Amino acid sequence: MMHHATHTGPTRRDVLAMIGGGVAALSCPSFVHAKAADAAARRAAARKNLPLGVFGDVYASFPLEEAARRIKADGFSCVVFDYRFKDVAFDCWNPDWDVLKKMVSALEKNDIRVVGLHGYYNVIDPDAERRKRGEQRMELLIKHWQRFGSPVISTATGSFDPESEFAEHPKNFTEDGYRAVRDAFTRLARAAEKTKAVIAIEPYWKNVIASVDRTERLFKDVDSPSLKLTMDPCNYFHNEELPKMAPMLNDIFKRVGSQTAIAHAKDVKATAEGGQDLPAAGLGVLDYPLYLRLLAGLDREMPLVVEHLQLADVARARDYTKAQMD
Repeated sequence: MMHHATHTGPTRRDVLAMIGGGVAALSCPSFVHAKAADAAARRAAARKNLPLGVFGDVYASFPLEEAARRIKADGFSCVVFDYRFKDVAFDCWNPDWDVLKKMVSALEKNDIRVVGLHGYYNVIDPDAERRKRGEQRMELLIKHWQRFGSPVISTATGSFDPESEFAEHPKNFTEDGYRAVRDAFTRLARAAEKTKAVIAIEPYWKNVIASVDRTERLFKDVDSPSLKLTMDPCNYFHNEELPKMAPMLNDIFKRVGSQTAIAHAKDVKATAEGGQDLPAAGLGVLDYPLYLRLLAGLDREMPLVVEHLQLADVARARDYTKAQMD
């Protein structure tokens, strides 16, 4: 004779009722509205935290006043400044401060903030004369950043190639090469600490700081509030790594994201020769929704500067980047 066990758990009917209740809760307008409002609030906060900027040199063919108006009309609220327009230029090696004041005022008048200064040079340039020139400009920017409107000065991380700071060279990937760059950035960071300037390094897979490993190591070795990161994940990918996009993006942000001072919006795609191409935003394979989510996750203001642009492509690249924010 079989004994029926006393069943104390929920019956199938109870389970169905509970599921029905959950569905009812999910479809309940107030619950749905709360979730939608929360998502909308997060999106609004992210948009506010990621003001869209552009490199000033895109507009260098226009006179200053017209350039400033166009930057604003094109939907940008900030610029990385490189000191030249059609009718006026600031010479970092022979500074005319009235000229600079005129340029900064024209941008301010159009509500355009300067969020970065162009300080790119080869910190380990084998051509000593050229390196000295880059150092002189960097010294001026560090000392006088307040006149320009931003403490953030961007530069590349150096190459031993005698022709180009963005070309590969076997010595770039050696321990000696790394030490030379570490020493150069230690000197720059110490100088920047005195004025509270920020040197924002832009790693690149052909340069000495070629990988997230080396980027992380440099921040540990130099350890200065004046050494920060230009976040541009496109620069880290070799061809064969493009299929590992999501894990690599997550890894970059996990390890060095907190060091970010400014971010670039461009793109990356493979080329037949085995290198990679870095076109404007929307012309490659960068996982933009993930990139922007990770940037927004830093939860502080982070200018997002659209890069590698021709004037004719501004509207498309801007609209693409804004669409990806949604």
